[in-house]
Amino acid sequence: MIDTAVMSNDELVDFAEALARIASTGGGPKALAAGLATLIDAAVLVEDAEWRHVALAGASARSVPPTSRDLIATATKDGSEGPIVLRTPGDTVPGLAVRIRGGDAQLGWLSVFPVGVPADGRVGALRLAAAAIAVELSRDAGGGKNRRKSFWDRLISRAYDDPIEAKDDATARGIALAANYVAVAIEAEGLEEAVATVKMGELRKIALESLRTGAGDTIVLERGGGFVFLCPAPMDVDAQNVRTAATLITRSATKVHFGAKIVGGVGRAAEAINAYRTVDEARESMFIARRLFGGSRVMPYDDLGVYPLLLRGGATQIELRAFCDRILAPLRAYDEKHQTELIRTLRLYFDVGQNVKTAAAELSVHRHTVFYRLRQIAEISGHDLDSAHDQLTLRTAMAIDALNSSDQR
Repeated sequence: MIDTAVMSNDELVDFAEALARIASTGGGPKALAAGLATLIDAAVLVEDAEWRHVALAGASARSVPPTSRDLIATATKDGSEGPIVLRTPGDTVPGLAVRIRGGDAQLGWLSVFPVGVPADGRVGALRLAAAAIAVELSRDAGGGKNRRKSFWDRLISRAYDDPIEAKDDATARGIALAANYVAVAIEAEGLEEAVATVKMGELRKIALESLRTGAGDTIVLERGGGFVFLCPAPMDVDAQNVRTAATLITRSATKVHFGAKIVGGVGRAAEAINAYRTVDEARESMFIARRLFGGSRVMPYDDLGVYPLLLRGGATQIELRAFCDRILAPLRAYDEKHQTELIRTLRLYFDVGQNVKTAAAELSVHRHTVFYRLRQIAEISGHDLDSAHDQLTLRTAMAIDALNSSDQR
């Protein structure tokens, strides 16, 4: 907080740098208003040109009018273009307002209501904050579509720390957030430059038709050489439907003779405030699908087994344990419920080099029983024991389980 009545040039430069840091990390009008509120110990209200609420910060120490419209209208009858003094009934310290401009366009108003020291000596700080906020509002001023796109870009870049802030900003932009989202990343490979633009438009249409659900609007974001689709998934069944629909995109593309390889990935469901997680998982899945599985396919993150851990490297004990539990939980639950030995059978099967006869002898059962249990394991776990990829996942999960358990058998 600045205690002097008038800010020095050095203080203004420091504040300008602080505003730049906020903006560069994705902070919007609310974060910029919060920075100003802290600096001058005042409540800060930001409204757009239509007097719609954009941001409010520092209001806990005093009451703030729901809008500065009437106060500004009263104070600007003389047509003044400079800072506007706001006289509020019962307050000994007047407020102050400055215009938020983008070029010659009036984008809104920045109003401050000081707690103690008058804001007259902080006009430079107000103007700097108004200019920074103008950049943000100008970015959104290209119409409703751009305002909504800007929100999703910010959400994916982790600009919101507070779910309430994200929801309020979404509402202000006409967006009704779903509780959860599933991301689908799609790219087309081997497109000739002459037809790339047209083909990407076709790919977008194919994917949207495949992913269309009744749970809400699907958000389309351009990323790299492809698209990321954020599909609303308020319930588990919605998330499962998205995963299924995404894996069928390549089939739909083949039917319309798309003529290029399509590769993609599907993230797991995530809360709206954490949408970046499902986007990261979708793009990670797409990378793994391209490098390890080849062909034209879209792969869900849940089907990749141990590969995401190998790709990231340096997995923590918590991450390894979570992976192990996710893979083995269905088998362990079945064993507990039906008093079976699927986990033990799988461990022995791997330990003896996948020799069914030896495993049966170790278990004191007929080899047909081992075959039956292996079919159960594949069905319950969703992993094919004849697949090298699935075997790697199961073997890794069993190894982690053994390292974290004193009971090896």
